[in-house]
Amino acid sequence: MREIARGAEAVLYEDKDTVIKHRLKKNYRLKELDDMLRKQRTKREANVLKKISIPHPELIESDDREKIVMQKIIGEKLRDVLDKKPELAKQVGKLVAEMHNNHIIHGDLTTSNMILDEKGKIVFIDFGLSFESHKIEDKAVDIHLFKQALNSKHHKVYEKALKSFFEGYRTEKQYKYVLERLKKVDSRGRYKKG
Repeated sequence: MREIARGAEAVLYEDKDTVIKHRLKKNYRLKELDDMLRKQRTKREANVLKKISIPHPELIESDDREKIVMQKIIGEKLRDVLDKKPELAKQVGKLVAEMHNNHIIHGDLTTSNMILDEKGKIVFIDFGLSFESHKIEDKAVDIHLFKQALNSKHHKVYEKALKSFFEGYRTEKQYKYVLERLKKVDSRGRYKKG
């Protein structure tokens, strides 16, 4: 077993054809609160992995406390491919629409959390911030975060990729309402004072 990634919330280990996500203890929090938060987040992520219909790592096991074992996905992160193939954003849009149609909000839609597998299929990973919601606002915020990630990491192909994304996202049942709300969310972000 070897460590493959370390983030603020968890450490990822690779073990043969699985990935183990171990949620880290936070010593600055009260132990009871930390235990509760890690348990809630681990359970929520495992539940999303069980329900979600878009391509994602298969859940193998979860201790419902701090550990999730998932299928390892072989491929390249979309962040390393999108600048050469911005049209892949259309596939991303379709998958986000399917997720939103099933009331799942990813919560961290970046091209670092998507893998282009060996068959050319985009697989979403890292559902640690995901949750269920019927709110148009939550869908709009999800897309707003994706737009920010695109602009930050893929500014050279931003316009083309974003246009492709929305071509794919049109299958979202509340598409027009989400886009209307997205304009408001974007304007809040643009004029926010630090």
